Amino acid sequence: MSDTDTLSPADADAFRQRCRGFLQEHATGISTAARADDRGAAMMAAAKKFQQTLAAAGLAGLVYDKEYGGAGLTRAHDRIWREECANFPDMTSELTISHGMCLPVLNQFGTEEQKRRFLPDNIAARTVWCQMFSEPGAGSDVASLQTKAERDGDEWVITGQKVWTSGAHYSDIGEIITRTDPTKPKHRGMTMFLVDMHAPGVEVRPLRQMTGGAAFNEVFFDEVRVPDSHRLGDVDGGWTVALTTLMNERASIGGGGGG
Repeated sequence: MSDTDTLSPADADAFRQRCRGFLQEHATGISTAARADDRGAAMMAAAKKFQQTLAAAGLAGLVYDKEYGGAGLTRAHDRIWREECANFPDMTSELTISHGMCLPVLNQFGTEEQKRRFLPDNIAARTVWCQMFSEPGAGSDVASLQTKAERDGDEWVITGQKVWTSGAHYSDIGEIITRTDPTKPKHRGMTMFLVDMHAPGVEVRPLRQMTGGAAFNEVFFDEVRVPDSHRLGDVDGGWTVALTTLMNERASIGGGGGG
């Protein structure tokens, strides 16, 4: 991310006009029929199309480095983009978790290899991400999780269950917190991984709510193998990564979406 935070009035105005022109052409709103899909497939399709067009225009991932698929611009550019977006329909609400939570955490904790591999596709919405913290027996206490990851050579074997996972049914990658050392205090001995949501042993089931909607899911892991190269952060250091993810969630919701 760029540390530069100022723009000349002329540059700021030129960038504002560029953003406004793009939004006038592409932020046309999401149809009522698309919003009626309780699993969000049509809204996600619209969000991915918009985001991929945004990336092609050089306006996606504004503050992320170009080498990772971003635009390499400043926070001042980002503020202008957000100001202009506020005047148009939200086209990317289904990408809030991908961009507001997973993307900044991957940028902060990911290895160089992970950032080069995963950031460009995330930024351009060629892949969609979800985060898996909650469990049936843990409630809001993330540190009480029971899903375990056991080391087997250069791989980890994940077994357990997550619940209330938004977007798991259309996600490609999941950020998952697991128990890797049950002998340590509960806020330690946890490790974060990036898991392929299409891998053998991953099962996603919809959670039907009283309203009839099914935006959430429960996800089961039956000896799912994840390479150590997909570990996010240190072994047994997952609590720090989880807290950062949750802080990004609050910032994203408060700011009106991901960026």
